[in-house]
Amino acid sequence: MSCGAGRREAHRVTAIASPKERPLEEYITFTVRGQSLSEQVTKRALTEEVSPILMAMVEPPLDGADHLRRAEVDAMGRYVLEGPASKEAFALLVECVRQGGMMQSSEMSRRAAELDLEARIEACRYVDYYLLPGRSKMQLTKELFGSLVGSEGFPREVLDMDHLGLCRSEMIMEKIYLSNLQIKNLRLENSHVRKIEIHGCNLLDCDLSLTVTAGEVTIVGSRLENVQMGVFTMVATVEDCQLINCNLRVVEELFVSDSELDSCTFKGSDEDRKDRQFICAVFQTSELHGDVTLPFDKVVCEETYFHGKLLKMTKGGSSISLKRARLRTLPRIDCDGKINLSLEDCDLLESLTFQGMLLNLRSIHCFKPCEFLEVEFPSKVCEINFPKNSRFYNVRFKDGLRACVANGCRFEYCNLGYGQEAMADCLMTQCNFQSCRFPFLEDGSPVSNFAGSNFVNCRIQWSGPFAHEESFVINSHWLRKWNLAGCTVSDGQTGQ
Repeated sequence: MSCGAGRREAHRVTAIASPKERPLEEYITFTVRGQSLSEQVTKRALTEEVSPILMAMVEPPLDGADHLRRAEVDAMGRYVLEGPASKEAFALLVECVRQGGMMQSSEMSRRAAELDLEARIEACRYVDYYLLPGRSKMQLTKELFGSLVGSEGFPREVLDMDHLGLCRSEMIMEKIYLSNLQIKNLRLENSHVRKIEIHGCNLLDCDLSLTVTAGEVTIVGSRLENVQMGVFTMVATVEDCQLINCNLRVVEELFVSDSELDSCTFKGSDEDRKDRQFICAVFQTSELHGDVTLPFDKVVCEETYFHGKLLKMTKGGSSISLKRARLRTLPRIDCDGKINLSLEDCDLLESLTFQGMLLNLRSIHCFKPCEFLEVEFPSKVCEINFPKNSRFYNVRFKDGLRACVANGCRFEYCNLGYGQEAMADCLMTQCNFQSCRFPFLEDGSPVSNFAGSNFVNCRIQWSGPFAHEESFVINSHWLRKWNLAGCTVSDGQTGQ
């Protein structure tokens, strides 16, 4: 190419880039009704994809679509919007428009962190008013939930999440942190949250569905009513709370302390139970009202009380442990197979009935006679004073009794154990034994006192390599370690 041609080409390129011939940028100014706020946006930034509402205000659609807002212009030529009233929230939403409907995550986080609670709520409310893209709504939702903190004490107004332009699904969030708020209609589904924390809140009619996962969930000092906490989480903690008509899904571990649960459920806890998965719940200084269904393998209750009539365990062979409780009532326990119930350091203040279970007693104080029906004691019963008129029917003391007192009690069809230590240092006077089985005694057997008792159709049993039974006879060599003074023995037909 010749030098002249090169100069002509350079001149042509320079002419294209010349600012004198570049068209002027047209700006649109928006303001908020009743406020002195105003922000400018280039007209070319307003598109159907970014904000159809703002686009329609500047250039009304030819079809006159009724669902898009008609433009209102003030005396200064500014387009009037209904909100937000917060200067910072207004600037944030307009900046989203300037940047094509979305910001970089880091910039959104930085700008949202500079907003106070009211400003962030307004930003979320008006993101729908501007019809900004879903990506912006998702970003604002994440920032709002990441630190939604109110003033100390509950505010007067309830924050209705249905009135905010929040994204409700398909999000991955670092955390949801709610503090000192009254919230209703919070909804979330098909999302993952690494950590959910709720402190000092009042939640009403909320639903975190079964399609939400979380690393852990912590609820402290809050009141929840009609809240469906279906989150799939390994660890859930509830402390100093009141829950009414709520559902808590537990996948592995639940810890409840200093709380009150009324008519609550645990649905979703075992519907997708994995093979060999073990689910545990711990309740401390808490109260459970209403009939309760517990889908757990192991339940530990410390100073905890059940006020309903029925306690249903859905997992066969599950265990319940009650510790340091003063019990006046005990719900009927329904379980596939025998439930394993343990009482440790408890006071039984009223007459209670234990039926159809494996029962472990340790440091128990009975104040009134109790009934034990078709119960098995898998471990030795030690140092318990059973009040007069307590009744034992078809009870098996697998490892026997040691240092127990049961004066004036009734035993029917009971097995009092095998081996030389089965009845050790017991005081069981003035009792009635009907069709019961007692162990053989040998030289090394401990002494027990059965004075004044009545034995009807009872047998002594040997569990060695040549297991057999013999009649219960007062002067039998095998009963020489027991004090049977004043006792009567019969076969059920004639006295002896």
